[in-house]
Amino acid sequence: MKLPIDTAALNFTCSLAPEPVMDFTSKQQKADANGEPLYSVELVAFTDEGAQVFTVKFPGSPAPGVARGVPVKVTGLVVSDWAMNDRHGLSFRATKIEAAHGQKAGAA
Repeated sequence: MKLPIDTAALNFTCSLAPEPVMDFTSKQQKADANGEPLYSVELVAFTDEGAQVFTVKFPGSPAPGVARGVPVKVTGLVVSDWAMNDRHGLSFRATKIEAAHGQKAGAA
């Protein structure tokens, strides 16, 4: 099940530059159902109660300016649970991640 996350009350900063999501077996970049290449980025989400670091996957090439230390806008963020054998966790996916307010890399 995918649950949408209301990002209106959150501020996000990119803590690591986006990286291609690679298939462990084939060593090729993974793609979504539409054939778009998948990338992942580590974000820090800030609220009035503190911060949380997590990784978000998104389709398509990273937007210009999305780099370490840059505030970003996250669109279409959802969380899904997963289980594999005795392991389980949460995964995050967005439809788009872009630099907030026209920020450029190194401008943070």
